[in-house]
Amino acid sequence: MAATKPSVRKRIASARARHQVRDLYRNAILDASERVFAERGFHATRIQDIAAAARTAVGTMYNHFNDKSEVLCALLDERTQEILVQLGPRAGESKQFAVRLEERIRRMLAYVERHRGLFAIVMNLGGGAAASSDAAISERALRRVQRFRAAWQAIVDEGVREGALETSENPALLGALLGGTVRALTHDALADAKTPLIDRAPAIVRLFLRGAGRRKPARPS
Repeated sequence: MAATKPSVRKRIASARARHQVRDLYRNAILDASERVFAERGFHATRIQDIAAAARTAVGTMYNHFNDKSEVLCALLDERTQEILVQLGPRAGESKQFAVRLEERIRRMLAYVERHRGLFAIVMNLGGGAAASSDAAISERALRRVQRFRAAWQAIVDEGVREGALETSENPALLGALLGGTVRALTHDALADAKTPLIDRAPAIVRLFLRGAGRRKPARPS
């Protein structure tokens, strides 16, 4: 049995190497697709364009993705994960909810700014679901929406626990209000290439807290 161990280790190492190579090709395709989608738009982009930008064969493209809609879907899955990381808590954050919220929104918008061309296309495609009639892709688009909703809700729940947000309102409505405020002001800024997205962070927080901030009790007359 001991004689077979080197052979087993060799097969494991070989499998890991194949996975690493596959991941390298996949990441190169996704990075190239983002550039091409941003330059040409989704509908004008061909799978051959992405392959050329990634410096790979069209056949290699099809080893990873069935069509350009699936490429866009995979790209959005990865970018969504990174956005959610930016919205999550970090060590050393302010103890004041409003300050902490603006810090997280700024981080998120800074990331979106770095991928502005992609997200401008996504806005026009309705979140990416409109790129394909494929049910599996539409389901993945729905899951991305649900993950964002969960992120907004987690932030709202923090504010409610700390007494920074109005406790008489349904927390789910407050989560929807935060997400809607971010989407509305981000969409508006994406439509104007001259507007730095990060500049919208203070307005997003200000407008959200005007609607959701905790009211001071009225003074007795």
